[in-house]
Amino acid sequence: MIFRDRAHIHLDSVDSTNNYAANLLRLSPPPDGTVITTLDQTSGKGQRGSVWLSSKGENLLSSFIVYPKSCNHENSFILSQLTALAVVDTIENYVTRDVKIKWPNDILVDRKKICGILIELNWSVTKVQSAIIGIGINVNQTQFELPNASSLKNLSGHVISPTELRTVLIHSFDKRYQQFAEGGSAEIRREYLNNLIGVTEWEQYMRDEERINARILSIDPSGIAHLERENGELFKADVKDLTFIY
Repeated sequence: MIFRDRAHIHLDSVDSTNNYAANLLRLSPPPDGTVITTLDQTSGKGQRGSVWLSSKGENLLSSFIVYPKSCNHENSFILSQLTALAVVDTIENYVTRDVKIKWPNDILVDRKKICGILIELNWSVTKVQSAIIGIGINVNQTQFELPNASSLKNLSGHVISPTELRTVLIHSFDKRYQQFAEGGSAEIRREYLNNLIGVTEWEQYMRDEERINARILSIDPSGIAHLERENGELFKADVKDLTFIY
């Protein structure tokens, strides 16, 4: 295991675990596998500049620092895929419902978002020098501003121990990262696609201000989705080009 207890930093409160991790990297690079966790994040970050809102003490916010030696511009999406699978592995310990991935890496249960992932990469020319992998899991929060959000408590019907969940998440992430480090990228990509919403069924998306029905055919190693419309049109999309409609 690379995610050792001695590399675990738990904070009572922080603006953002990803910000804290970035400051560590700037000051003096911490050991590979350093984990920062908190139950109180005051200025969490979401995808594409959005804000991740979390009620104090009710959710688990974390950031993992890794130094992936084989990631470049062409295959760096593997970090998103292994992280999504690690969260699926974690949540399946607590719910009996179907846990799915919404491209690129949101985790849904009963089509409700229960986890968000934000990965920030530091580059050295064409190689990934370091990665900050932020994971926010809705644990015991019961009220949400967004109608498509939920929590482990809402879905399981009972209070979940954030400390226990933290241990399970670190173990699950460690297992998936080791799988990647030992050459298991092809299997990770296969499992990711098997757990992805919209692969075998038609789903609705917004594309260029048009509502369309499409299904995902594949995801290439850089994270670009290859899709088919119901009318037979084939197209590619980056995450900024396509919005999933719940």
